[in-house]
Amino acid sequence: RVWRAAENAKTPAAYNNYKSIYCPGGQYCAEVEERLKTRTDNMVLIKGGTFQMGSNDGESDEKPVHTVTVSDFYLGKNEVTVAEFRTFVEATGHTTDAEKEGYSWKWTDKWEKIEGINWHHDAEGKTAQDNHPAIHISWNDATAYSEWLSQKTGQQYRLPTEAEWEYAAGNGAKHTKYSWGNGNPLGKKGGNVADETKRPSDGVGWSTKFDGYNDGYWFTAAVGSYDPNDFGLYDMTGNVREWCSDWYDANYYKNSPTSNPKGAASGSYRVIRGGSWLSDPRFCRVAFRYSGTPGDRNFYVGFRLARTK
Repeated sequence: RVWRAAENAKTPAAYNNYKSIYCPGGQYCAEVEERLKTRTDNMVLIKGGTFQMGSNDGESDEKPVHTVTVSDFYLGKNEVTVAEFRTFVEATGHTTDAEKEGYSWKWTDKWEKIEGINWHHDAEGKTAQDNHPAIHISWNDATAYSEWLSQKTGQQYRLPTEAEWEYAAGNGAKHTKYSWGNGNPLGKKGGNVADETKRPSDGVGWSTKFDGYNDGYWFTAAVGSYDPNDFGLYDMTGNVREWCSDWYDANYYKNSPTSNPKGAASGSYRVIRGGSWLSDPRFCRVAFRYSGTPGDRNFYVGFRLARTK
């Protein structure tokens, strides 16, 4: 009865109530510890499985479609926020690549170097809001964050592999076109993407967009502003693109292992996945692959953490 109540409530208080009465020795003590660990670090358990990775309707580096199996892992419910990244910086004194070099990048009709911009700023160059995803973050910065959190907690935090990311974004074996499903976005069953407001004439946007859709935001949105996908993950399509752990290789799928692939052994670029607030339908597909050097950063790339089970 107490266990069922805890599972229905899904709160730390409810799980701790069971723990205080029945642990150690209770039937569900191991499950309670798992739930508490997941609830307190905002991670979601992704049950592993097999799916068809890639797309025959996409770019050449998405082919061939191939069978991949991933093991159980945890993935951040949300993208890492400005407030969370600030905690890391204040604890470690970390200086981001954008701060070291004095600039970040933005896109209008071409890439522009913007002086004095870093994680303290939003996509407009204004002070970033705490509950929005941290941007102007490089792969190096994201990895440093995961290493700090691992050392602090004793858990194995890291960036997700490309395969884990695609499996989670596409709702597992369903492998939906977008994280919200196969159709066009509709209200909260959608995401922060290139919508009717993103027009090239305004200096931000593409010639294509999600026609007839207005997501309510011009730049980034607060994390969790839209409905989650089947796994309970937010913003896997839209808001910001996200760093993965893998080295990028355009031909990797031709020789990819079938079990827990981790990307090329070396390279010059790291994988970036997911659409952003600026991304049109083609770039928002869960199978779309993007990349950047480990030091790259700009106004639409952030990250979320994975954790080994």
